[in-house]
Amino acid sequence: MKRHARKAFTELKKAGCPVKEWHNDSRGHFWIDAEEPEGEDWLDYWKNDIFFGSDRLNSILKENGLYWEWANCAVGHVHDI
Repeated sequence: MKRHARKAFTELKKAGCPVKEWHNDSRGHFWIDAEEPEGEDWLDYWKNDIFFGSDRLNSILKENGLYWEWANCAVGHVHDI
């Protein structure tokens, strides 16, 4: 994982975001598991107020040159801007 992605991953993990690592980078740097119980504080496909991600999630990613997008209703992939 590239340095800027690792920095965001670590910051999100310490904050309680359910981030997970890939075994390769074909689907982005890492992913966010929206099905974990703590995931609903960060993103939720079924809730309009957090469908686009929490302010904190988007801020941390943006500070590191990253963004996320839904892969399906349970997983958000993180990519370079």
